[in-house]
Amino acid sequence: MKIPLKDIAEPVLFFIALLALWELLVKLVHVPAFILPPPRALYSAFTAKYFILGRHAMITFLEAVGGFTLSFVLGVGFAVSVVYSRHLQNTIYPLIVILYAMPKSAFAPLMVIWVGYGLFSKMAIAFLVAFFPIVVNTVVGLKEVEPELLELARINRGSQWDVFKKIRLPNSLPYMFAGIKVALVLSVTGAIVAEFVAANEGLGYLVLQANYSLDTAFALVILLMLALLSLVLIVAVELLQRKMVPWSAEVRQIEGSF
Repeated sequence: MKIPLKDIAEPVLFFIALLALWELLVKLVHVPAFILPPPRALYSAFTAKYFILGRHAMITFLEAVGGFTLSFVLGVGFAVSVVYSRHLQNTIYPLIVILYAMPKSAFAPLMVIWVGYGLFSKMAIAFLVAFFPIVVNTVVGLKEVEPELLELARINRGSQWDVFKKIRLPNSLPYMFAGIKVALVLSVTGAIVAEFVAANEGLGYLVLQANYSLDTAFALVILLMLALLSLVLIVAVELLQRKMVPWSAEVRQIEGSF
C-alpha cells in the first residue's frame, strides 16, 4: 500500500512552518538563548556535535531495541501461557497487572545494583517498561475471539494448535501490533531513564551533560533526536503491520471513510 504524497507533505510543511514561527517569535520577544534558543542555534549545535550525537544515539538505540526484543519474546510467550493456563491467569497475571501500575523509574537504581552498571542494566529497564503493553494487548487479542469461530472449530474437530494458528493468532495480531508500538516508545523512554540514573554514554547521559553546562540548544537537539528515533521505530512497525496484517489497515480505511 502506497502512502499518498499529501500525507507526507502535510506534516513536513507543518513542521517547517512551526520552525519558522519559532524563529520569528524568539526574535520578536527577545527570549535569552539559554532559555529558548532559535532553530538556527539548534542547527549549529547539531552540525558541531553530530558525530558525538550519532555515537551516543546508537548506544541508546541498542539499549532500547535490545530491551524491546526481550520483552516481545517473553511477553508473547507469557501471554499465550496465560490464555491457555487458568492457573497462570489466576496467580501470575494479576501480579503482572499490579506491577504494570507501578512507576518503572523506581526500579532503575535497583537494576543498577542487581544487573550492573553497563549495557544490560539499561536493557533491563527498557525490557521492564515494554513488557507489560505487549502482554496485556496480546492477552486481549488472543481472548477476543468470536465464539462462533471457536464453535465452528470444535464442530470440525480442530485441535488446540489449529485453533491457535488459524483463529486466535491472526485475531491477536492487530492488538499485538498496538502493544508493540506502545512498547517501542516506552523502551526508548526506559533506556533514557536508566541513563539518567547511571551511565557515561547514551542520549540520556548527553542530556544531563547539556543541562549541567546550560547548553539548551544541544539539549533540544537531543530531544529532537529521541523523537526522531521513536518515529522511525513506529514507522517501521507500521509498515510491517501493513505487510503482515493487511486486513487491519483495510478496516481502518473503511471506518475512516464514514
